[in-house]
Amino acid sequence: MRTKNTRARRVCVVVCTAPLLVLGSAVTASSALAAAPAASVVLAPQASTPGEILTLVNAERDKAGCEPLKVDPRLAQAAQAHADDMAANQITDHTGSDGSTYLVRMERAGYSPNGPSSENVSGPGYADSKAHVDGWMASDRGHRAAILNCTYKETGIGTSGDYAVELFAVSAR
Repeated sequence: MRTKNTRARRVCVVVCTAPLLVLGSAVTASSALAAAPAASVVLAPQASTPGEILTLVNAERDKAGCEPLKVDPRLAQAAQAHADDMAANQITDHTGSDGSTYLVRMERAGYSPNGPSSENVSGPGYADSKAHVDGWMASDRGHRAAILNCTYKETGIGTSGDYAVELFAVSAR
């Protein structure tokens, strides 16, 4: 499924000054600028973070009696690359813009799964980490099953703007 991301990713706040009237006398914009605080640019915080998603996923796993997942940096690299790809191309899909599958992306990152593995993805429409995880837990497409699969021991999570990717695996060869 492909979706367009129409939301702005960053918010820029600009302080504008104009000529001011002080006690009936005009003050020019240049003198107002000298007295005004400098304009600032504020970046919106990333809506989701890998750490928050991991905490929420592990809380769901704990409720089901599963061990917490441990982050493997190679899986995190593969997940981040796919999250960045989805954001850059405004797609929400398990297939990368280059036609890659999650298994190919794991291998590219140097991770060869030893046993079952899976991938959860989500895109625009989820405001934060909790919304991504809640969406996966409400899914009937296997996202919930991946989170609650107690055989999975390792994970990698990537986020980019409104996009999130989580990879699951038992172990590496």
